[in-house]
Amino acid sequence: MITREITIAGKAIFIAYCYATEIAYKDFAGEDMTDYIKHAIESINAQRDPDIKRTIYAILAAMMAYYNSHNEEPPVTDSDLMNEAKPAELGMAIFTILDLRKQFYRVPSGEPEDKTEEGEKAKN
Repeated sequence: MITREITIAGKAIFIAYCYATEIAYKDFAGEDMTDYIKHAIESINAQRDPDIKRTIYAILAAMMAYYNSHNEEPPVTDSDLMNEAKPAELGMAIFTILDLRKQFYRVPSGEPEDKTEEGEKAKN
């Protein structure tokens, strides 16, 4: 689990990225987190905001992953995200989730790669 503290709806909260984030997002949105990540990156590259409903689900999923793992109630609700969060806060939350995901899936440098001995056939 990779975590970070952010401010959203005027409150400091923690969000996390791990498999629980992906499962929660799929439960909320009915699609894989990978689909949202692709959409968010394409939207950002096109200089437009990602779909707000999917964005709120992604933030909720990252927040729930953290607070559920600590057996705590999150200080921000879905209603807070929809009614109190500022656009800049939502944008920063998405950039943070993208960064956390990148860190979560990063293969550490120096990890051995699959190699075959000379003369050995690679398995398919």
